[in-house]
Amino acid sequence: MEEIRNISERVMLLYTHSDVVHRRGSLLEATRKWWRCSKQHAMEADYVFSVIDNVVREVYTITGCHYEMDDGSAYPHFNDERLVFSFTLAPENIRKKYTNKLLPREYHAGQNPVRYNF
Repeated sequence: MEEIRNISERVMLLYTHSDVVHRRGSLLEATRKWWRCSKQHAMEADYVFSVIDNVVREVYTITGCHYEMDDGSAYPHFNDERLVFSFTLAPENIRKKYTNKLLPREYHAGQNPVRYNF
């Protein structure tokens, strides 16, 4: 698999799992909600990478976000408000540059499922 050499855009990386995609019904739904992260930082990102197993599965542009409580479908469940995004697909040239490519080692998933590249 091809590895991304350089991420030149301001991106937020959201690390999810294939079981979350299955449970929520789509990669979009697994990526767009419920994150513990800064709304301010999120809105500074040019793009959002949806990452599974250190591979960028899709690239989105944030069109909006708000805080929301668990509607009972989150796992694990939570009792506070968390960020939910509205997305559109990123432009094709950006998607082609990053989608289905392995992240460089310094971006591999750690404890926090949210990372920023600014």
